[in-house]
Formats: sequence, C-alpha cells, structure tokens
Amino acid sequence: MRYASITKTFRFEALDHRGQCSRLHGHSYRLEVTLRGPIKDAPGESDHGIVMDFYDLSSIVKNVIVGRLDHQDLNVVTGLYTTTENLVYWMWDELVAYGVPGALLHRIRL
Repeated sequence: MRYASITKTFRFEALDHRGQCSRLHGHSYRLEVTLRGPIKDAPGESDHGIVMDFYDLSSIVKNVIVGRLDHQDLNVVTGLYTTTENLVYWMWDELVAYGVPGALLHRIRL
C-alpha cells in the first residue's frame, strides 16, 4: 500500500488574546491542514489515486474552522484563552468531531 501526505492552506482574520499589547487585537492567520494516509486504489472510482479530494477537505475546513473563526473574537467562539497552541488543539478536536478520521489528520500548522 502506498501512502502520501497532502496539505491545504487557508487564510482568515480574527481577534485574538490579550498579549504584550495588553489589549484585544487582531491577526491574519494562515492555517495548513495536512492529511497522511493510504492512496486509494479504486480504479474507475472518483477517489482513485488520492488520499482525500481537495474539494472535500476544503469544504470541511471552511465549514468547521474558517467559517466559524473568520472576523470573529476567537476567545468567544472557542471558549479558550486563544494562544496558537490552544487554537491548534481546538481545531484538531473540531475536525475529528466533524468526521475527519483521526488516522488521516497528520498536522495542523497555524
């Protein structure tokens, strides 16, 4: 069985935690979601030769993450103290809860 990693990049803007600036402030984010898994060997099927269709991955990430966070207060949406580290864990959990197989989810980079 052959394995591959695929990565899709997304961008969003959001309000972030109080840091050195001592006031709530915004950031531009670049999110990379990487899947790693077996390349499907299903001749004649639409998913032959891929780990996951980029369209499907994009739809999921836009619905579960970007659509919820873009131009929002991250503290309010996530209920977290929104450090980058906490956001990455939140994103991972949200994607798995939505149905992205944990065995395929390889890396989230923010």
